[in-house]
Amino acid sequence: RNKTSGPWLSRKSFSHLQGKADVESRESNACVQSILEREHKFMKEVDRYLMHREMLELRKKEILYKKWAVHVSDPVQDKLEEQIDSQSSEEIEERRRIVLSQYLEYCNKKTHVFLEDYDPQEYNPFYMYKYKPHYYKVATPALKDPLLQQGRARTQEERIILRCQTGRAHSSKEVNDMHKPLLPLSRDSLSCIDWLKIPLGYIESDVWRNRR
Repeated sequence: RNKTSGPWLSRKSFSHLQGKADVESRESNACVQSILEREHKFMKEVDRYLMHREMLELRKKEILYKKWAVHVSDPVQDKLEEQIDSQSSEEIEERRRIVLSQYLEYCNKKTHVFLEDYDPQEYNPFYMYKYKPHYYKVATPALKDPLLQQGRARTQEERIILRCQTGRAHSSKEVNDMHKPLLPLSRDSLSCIDWLKIPLGYIESDVWRNRR
């Protein structure tokens, strides 16, 4: 009886353990499937949000472009066309012939012509630009550029704050200069004269004292 009951108990224990393992496996699969479904749903929500945000950014750019075209591009284009239409083609061609004849006459006289070496009493290649600049410049009304609207509003707020603090009205240039570093980062925005005025070599200058 002991010999026959041993294998039966072993088979029963194995069946019990296998059934328990199957239940745990199904529960684990259900948990994993639930997590995967939530992850898939989350990814869909993220993709939907990114697409919506991209659409809003594109729409914002389109609106800004339309405002820029109405307030900046179209007025400038109209002024340019008005300036060009105010001059006849015969007048433009006559000016070109005069400039060309002066250049040819000077070349025949001097043989060689260099742009950096010429006598303005004999020939000035910049005569039309220097003495008749109205042919090349166009006056436009005040442009309300929407791309600069936020920066101008921020500058205006800072001007109001400074006026309340100091009791004096500050210009936009003064407000912008306050944000510049005491020492310039490069020479790109400075002329040679302004660069030499910077007190970098003087150790007791206000700039170096403030940095100690």
